[in-house]
Amino acid sequence: MEPVSTRARNIKNDALRFLLAGSLNTALTSVAYFLCAIFLKPTTAYVIAWVIGIVFVAIVYPDRVFLGGRNDLASRLLLVALTTTAFFSGLVALDFLVRLTGDHRIAFLMTLFITVVINFFGGRFISRQKN
Repeated sequence: MEPVSTRARNIKNDALRFLLAGSLNTALTSVAYFLCAIFLKPTTAYVIAWVIGIVFVAIVYPDRVFLGGRNDLASRLLLVALTTTAFFSGLVALDFLVRLTGDHRIAFLMTLFITVVINFFGGRFISRQKN
């Protein structure tokens, strides 16, 4: 078992890379969401944005975010499954929050927070498991 200070440093480094890659992914998917939301229902726009994001995660995260972690096909598929689960959780949250707040923009930002937390901790757990 690694010392607490080393573990904390590793989590910090993973979090920094996650935030950088996630910011790029979020920017890409947010643009897709808001452009699609002009013409489509918020939930349909959300689906399209997440498909783009899931592809991004499968390609980028194993090699660029959780460095030195698992990046084999099985772990990539688990990341896709995690991201898909976060997507469905977010879809339910978005629908609920749109009805609660009456504003799809505020609901989107709240949903974004929920899915970021799920994806970071879940992705780190998947990538840091021993083969």
